[in-house]
Formats: sequence, structure tokens, C-alpha cells
Amino acid sequence: MAKQSRNCVEMTLGHDGCNWVLSNQNLVVSANSLDELDRKLEEALSDKWQKDQPFEVHMMSNNDEMIPEWMKPYMDHYFNRILELPLRY
Repeated sequence: MAKQSRNCVEMTLGHDGCNWVLSNQNLVVSANSLDELDRKLEEALSDKWQKDQPFEVHMMSNNDEMIPEWMKPYMDHYFNRILELPLRY
């Protein structure tokens, strides 16, 4: 069976000290929890996805801004996410 190609967009995930911030050149969404951020993103991108054809959002963490310089040598992973819209919960 051939794998169906998916529509997707890449965004940068950061934290401003109070809220999670997700952005690219076309959109900025912020919320105080990741769950709320996902729901706001789903609403903001509602014109991009359809129930029969999911849409993926690739979130790349902005570690240069989120992680203090002294902590970076101890970080062995990155906080990246892939979210499929529409949400299923």
C-alpha cells in the first residue's frame, strides 16, 4: 500500500518565560500550556486541514533561547514535536 503524502508546515517552538510561543513567517500562536497551544493552533490552521486529509505541524524547539548557556552541555536531547491536525481528543 502506498503511503499517502501529508500536508505539513514547520514552526519554531519557544518559551517567553510565561507562555509557549509557536511561530513561523506567517503565524504566531501563544498559550500558557502545550494543550492550550495545540488547540489554538488547530483553530488558527483550520483552513489548512480537512478531516479526511490530516495536516502535520512540525515544531522545532528554539533551544538557543529556551535553554541557558550553562545548561546546554548537559542537554542530550531536543524538545521537538509533531502534531497532527485535527486533534483527536
